[in-house]
Amino acid sequence: MLVQVIDEVIRYSFGEINAKIIYDYFKKRNIPLDKIPDNLEFFSLELRRLLGSGRGQILGSAPMLERTILKALCKKLGMECQFEGPINLAEYVKNLKESYNNRNEAYSKFSLQKLEVKNCQTRKQEY
Repeated sequence: MLVQVIDEVIRYSFGEINAKIIYDYFKKRNIPLDKIPDNLEFFSLELRRLLGSGRGQILGSAPMLERTILKALCKKLGMECQFEGPINLAEYVKNLKESYNNRNEAYSKFSLQKLEVKNCQTRKQEY
């Protein structure tokens, strides 16, 4: 899902031609689109080199793009997205993944408990 979100955000933000240029840049650095989730730190670093992150560059495009990627990812996961100040893309994705898995685990346990209670009630009615 992360690859899909990154691709959507880059294509929407820069257009098809520029997205291809960006992907070619990453491919030359041995990080094709499908390998980005395994190399988020490197992706973030190279994105900042390519687009800039401070004064004298494209108005800090890389941090804005990373925030947009995170917002889109949170939306797809149905989770709330909150951050202030500078972010670390890799760390935020890691924390988001843990929160999502914990939420789903808690939901699974709740659903299982509801199922057990329902089965128990059904058995009582049979007697």
